[in-house]
Amino acid sequence: MTPYLFIMGFILAIVIVTITGYRLLKLNQTQAAKIADLQSQLSALCAGAVGADNRIIKFEQMLNQLKEHQNTIDLGMSSQHSYDHAIRLARKGVGMDQLIDNCNLSDEEAHLINRLHGSQNQELH
Repeated sequence: MTPYLFIMGFILAIVIVTITGYRLLKLNQTQAAKIADLQSQLSALCAGAVGADNRIIKFEQMLNQLKEHQNTIDLGMSSQHSYDHAIRLARKGVGMDQLIDNCNLSDEEAHLINRLHGSQNQELH
């Protein structure tokens, strides 16, 4: 009976090792598939990040262009405001030196505004 138990124990051990080996093989295949899926997802994320970086760079360039354009517009509006203010002062009869100093005008600009809008020429308007 002892050889019979020995053979049965050996067969049982072989069955246990075979089942365990099969489970480990399936687990290994499942994990390999998950790893491959995660690698593809990571690749997609990296590609998306590169695309997002390029879009951010384009947005920053566009923002800088808009800032420069706004500054240009602001400078134009500032000078227009100075001219409007100078015209109001000239109509009130303010002197040439005050126009130049208060409105940051050149001598020629102040003379032109004074000639066109000065208090002595009010009858032309």
